[in-house]
Order: sequence, then C-alpha cells, then structure tokens
Amino acid sequence: MLALTKTIRWSNMRLIATSLFFSLLIGCGFSLRGNIEIPVEAQSVWLVVQGQSAFQSSPLHKHFKAIAEQNSLRLESNADYQIIVSSVNFRRISTTITTTAKVDEYTLRGELSFDILDGEEQVIASNLEAFSERTFQYDANDAAASNSREAFLNSELWRDLSQQILRQYAARLRIK
Repeated sequence: MLALTKTIRWSNMRLIATSLFFSLLIGCGFSLRGNIEIPVEAQSVWLVVQGQSAFQSSPLHKHFKAIAEQNSLRLESNADYQIIVSSVNFRRISTTITTTAKVDEYTLRGELSFDILDGEEQVIASNLEAFSERTFQYDANDAAASNSREAFLNSELWRDLSQQILRQYAARLRIK
C-alpha cells in the first residue's frame, strides 16, 4: 500500500513539473521554428519580382508561397501590402580547388533587395536586403550525389531567403 501511494505521489509530481515546464515555455514566447507572427491587418500580401511576370515560376516564388501558407498569409494580387523584389543575385562560386586544379568546394550565394509598399503604394520600408550562403564539397567520384546535394542546398538557400523576407516584412509592420 505504501509503494502504491509513493507511485501515485511521484506521478502527480511529474505531471505538475511537466505542466509547469510547458507553462513557462509558452509564457516566454516560444514558438516553433519557421512560424512568424504577422499582424492580422498584414495577412494579405503580394510578392512581385521585377523583371518576371506574376505567373512566372521561380524558386523564390515557390518557397515564398509555401512559407506564406505555413504562416496563414493570403497571397493576393490586390493585397493590402506588396513586397517588391528589385534585384536578385544568385551565384555558384568555386571556393577551393585541389592540387590538380579541380574544384573541391562550391559556395552557393543568394542576395536580394526589396521594398515593402502599402495599399496606396506608399513605401513602408525600402532598400531591405536578404542574404544566404551554403557551401558544399564536390565529389567528382560521386557526381550524382554531389548534384543532388547541390539541388538540396539550392532549395534550402531559397527557403532561407524567403523566410528572411517574411521576417523583415513582419518586423516592419509591427513597428509601423
């Protein structure tokens, strides 16, 4: 009987400790990675990449759309806010070479600059920038794996740039 009482007491203590831990975690503002808190009035947005039509598919459009949906944003051409991407620069740079002058390591670098406009096309924030970089080793003996790794890192780079755009968008509209 005494063992049963200790077991019940121990279970109650674990339940209370777990509840307290999660209460503190939620109370400190913890949220899952990738979730960006966007004000309700800014939940409608449109992304424009200058030099591309609205229907032209690009890695930036694809990843921005996915992140916007993840954060419950509506992508509408008549949105209250617009994100205008004025320049996109994506490069693949040879970082290191072997003694036989073959590329050993590449760096993928993406840079872009953008502005945020409101519904009346007034500039809220201008000359904002996002930058991301990924480095990978190229293995000539396993070119297929190196190519798939490069494709994965390329996708990760565009996802990171899209998240940076959305974080800066959210930050600027919270300040406004």
